[in-house]
Amino acid sequence: MSTGYKIAAALAGSVLLAAGSFLLSYAPAAESSDVFRRAMLGSAAGAAVVACGLAIFGLAYLGTTKQRRAETQRVAQGREGYAPDRLDMRPVKPSKFLYNMALIFVGVVFVSSAAGTGMTLSALLDMPARIWDYTTQMVAGVAQIPDEEARDAWSSAFDAMLESVAIAWIGTIVGALFSLPCGILAARNMTPLAIYIPMRFILSIIRAVPELVFAVAIFIPLLGVGPAHMGGAMAGAFALGISSIGTLSKLISETIEGVDPGPLEASRASGATHAQMIRWAVLPQVMPEVIAIWLYRFEVNIRASAILGALGAGGIGRLISPPNGLFGQRPYDWEAIGITLFVIIAITMVVDQVSGFVRHRVIHGATVRQKRRGFGGRGRRDPGGPGGHDDGSGSPQGGVNLTEARAEATAAR
Repeated sequence: MSTGYKIAAALAGSVLLAAGSFLLSYAPAAESSDVFRRAMLGSAAGAAVVACGLAIFGLAYLGTTKQRRAETQRVAQGREGYAPDRLDMRPVKPSKFLYNMALIFVGVVFVSSAAGTGMTLSALLDMPARIWDYTTQMVAGVAQIPDEEARDAWSSAFDAMLESVAIAWIGTIVGALFSLPCGILAARNMTPLAIYIPMRFILSIIRAVPELVFAVAIFIPLLGVGPAHMGGAMAGAFALGISSIGTLSKLISETIEGVDPGPLEASRASGATHAQMIRWAVLPQVMPEVIAIWLYRFEVNIRASAILGALGAGGIGRLISPPNGLFGQRPYDWEAIGITLFVIIAITMVVDQVSGFVRHRVIHGATVRQKRRGFGGRGRRDPGGPGGHDDGSGSPQGGVNLTEARAEATAAR
């Protein structure tokens, strides 16, 4: 297809998209959904702009048609030089017209989505000034000399954040206890097809339901809502635990499916049972990665527990969620909000660093460094190291006497 036909097709598509979106903005669905109406109007506006641009580009392309035809005829007749053969001609640069049109289509969808969410240009332009104002107030709250009110804010934030960490830890433990056997049952190389398919289906259902739904629909009505003494923390912990089972089991099953088959074949050849094969051939290979997956899920659960707290499932979220939290007050107490956010960020970063260190240690092991001591301005091996031990006389027993070795080397020279 030539460039002219591509431009015409894109122009026709843009016009149809603009017209169709405009007509859909007056459809019965738009009357019941304001978001749909704004999205269709935004899509119509974006498509109309693209159509205008394509029309201008098409007119410019048509304006050069006669010139391009004359140039082609001149080259074909060999006038003003020679007509190059195909070996002399440079390769034709691939056209990026379709690629550019795809990017423009993504831009139109973005404009439509922005219009559907009610975004306005004035709000975007005012955002930097508001961010600076609110950030200044939050930093002032964190950096102020703590009076009685500030100390109460710090204490409440620390208590609620520690509650969130406890919720995340309980949820991770619950998920870890059930995810390993479920992951083994969901591994294709460990279980028959009659068990593999139902287990995969059950885990897919668990992953499809967010932890928010588990908390609101199941555990909050069963265990209670609010802080720890009212049962909300336990509801959040079990919601995170059930949600963790689906994710952790999938990751563990994929890890088990990727194990080295050599130890498995060797255990089968030696007459080991299925349980013995899992214990001695599979778990030693996968446990470092499994522990790393559990620790990573613990980090994820800390962030998720803050969100569950906003719904009444305990934790730091209850301090900032309306109507009784910090964002339920008018005007907002940005100093207290800054203290709460600082505590969330600080404790989360500490937990991330500790968890990352433990994960690295589990996967890669400890880094062994060989000690060295100075001897006569030069380094030498530790006498207590391999090859001998130090008896206090300065020469290693069972090893090489460095003083005698140096004397022999000097005599040899």
